[in-house]
Amino acid sequence: MARVLHQPQARDAIKAGIDTLAGAVIPTLGPLTGPVALDDANRKGSPELLDDGGVIARRILQLDDRDADIGAMLLRETLWEQREHCGDGAATAAVLYQTVFSEGHRFISAGGDAMLLREQLEAGIQIMLEALQEQAHGISSPKEIERLALSVSGDREIARALTDIFDVLGPHSPVDVRDGGRDLSHEFFLGSFWESKVPSGIVFEGVVGERIELKNCAWLISDFELDDLNALVTLVTDTYQAGYDSLAIVAKSFSEQIIAAQGANKQMGDFTLAYIEPTGLVDEQEAALEDLALITDGQILRTITGHSPGAITRDMLGTSELAWLDRNRFGIIAGAGDEETVLREIAELERRFVLSDDSRQQEVLRTRIGRLRGGSAVVYAPGSSESEMRYQKSLIERTIAAIRSALLGGILPGGGTALLRCIDRLRETYSAGSDPQERAAGQILIGAATAPCRQLLANAGHDAPGIVVDRILSGVNGATYDLRAGNASDTVGEGVIDSAASVMTAVRNGIGGAALALTVDTIVHRVNPPLAIEPGGLPSGTDIGNIELK
Repeated sequence: MARVLHQPQARDAIKAGIDTLAGAVIPTLGPLTGPVALDDANRKGSPELLDDGGVIARRILQLDDRDADIGAMLLRETLWEQREHCGDGAATAAVLYQTVFSEGHRFISAGGDAMLLREQLEAGIQIMLEALQEQAHGISSPKEIERLALSVSGDREIARALTDIFDVLGPHSPVDVRDGGRDLSHEFFLGSFWESKVPSGIVFEGVVGERIELKNCAWLISDFELDDLNALVTLVTDTYQAGYDSLAIVAKSFSEQIIAAQGANKQMGDFTLAYIEPTGLVDEQEAALEDLALITDGQILRTITGHSPGAITRDMLGTSELAWLDRNRFGIIAGAGDEETVLREIAELERRFVLSDDSRQQEVLRTRIGRLRGGSAVVYAPGSSESEMRYQKSLIERTIAAIRSALLGGILPGGGTALLRCIDRLRETYSAGSDPQERAAGQILIGAATAPCRQLLANAGHDAPGIVVDRILSGVNGATYDLRAGNASDTVGEGVIDSAASVMTAVRNGIGGAALALTVDTIVHRVNPPLAIEPGGLPSGTDIGNIELK
């Protein structure tokens, strides 16, 4: 039988859950804090070290108190959305969420109207976003990239390495983070690459490192389910006689007969035949084919448009001077595509990226832009233990995401300063209001705008955060407080900085999420509810292992 919890107990329970989860996340705010150690009985090996608020929230699957768990899960989903969209800012969003809900709860308990308060808070979000947008400006130098990277990672080596990468490659290019040795290092790679799988291990027999080079390569780019052996033999023979040294066939799938026939290319001397299946969702696979066609100057052959394996002509194939293939990806270093055509496509994709507000679509577009521009990098994370390696990789990945969003969306004065500079605008808007909800919203929003800076100072062990806040507010626009140096800076060129997208998204998520949570009137507990591994529920295809869902 379901259990129902009404007001005021429902809102009290939600607040308890929010406070519990926020308490695990907020201590990570700032450059002078240490990681959280996660002891999971189901995890094999050493404990997981985390200083990423979004990931910490994601790891917390359920609170023992089912009433409080509702509030924790509401905040959890907000923080993970922040993490997915910007890479950084989850701790800031947690501070904003907790502050707004706590003060809003106090006002509603005293007789305020939750729905009207929510309307005023949501209107205030737009005021704050406008004030933040006025402060934002683009990154103008590698030094600013390094300052941003340092503010996110707190590690000068990581900051310098990522500055080098993004200064060379730009915001869209792919950066892979892998396990390294004791020291941090990075390297650059020419060309474009795609995630893929190879349907057969035959191609790697006798190859050192399980990676092969495809020189003077012809490319068949298709969505075929390839099962016509005669057509394959004709295509391979024609390609070989045309003077190509290799043929790469990109298709949706390959029959067992086709796979078995791959070894026939050994009769053609050094000629190499490779099979490739694109991976990812449907839109990602389609994007892979389109980019491959552009880079190789080939044609996409689709079954739906009447193409078939038995009717392939040489002019349908793309070409490249040099490519490579391993079990998980393939790349092209010198394709035959027209440079002007590729540049026009990049410009169109960048236009669509700016106009899109869908994070998933933006990720696909960003991948395509980076791939078409060519060039990628690998960062090798340092670590002397499994825990340290995981921690360093997570830190580097989060910093990469923050740099990307800043390069595309600009930067703001850091350390909570940009939010403090929203206060004057909020006071102008709400000071003359006569409606109780309007006045309350103004006070709550001013408190929220102050909270991240105060929390940063508290986390750093500062004795008088109020004095520092007043000093920042009395400085010129852009003045910040450097927690490492222990002093305020009145120059934008020297102060700490944040990604504008990260701060603005934290305002939307943190304040907007809390405003919505304040209007929850009733909690209904189901009997034996499913355990949500991911924020928002279990994604389709999730491997639930030993978890029993009822």
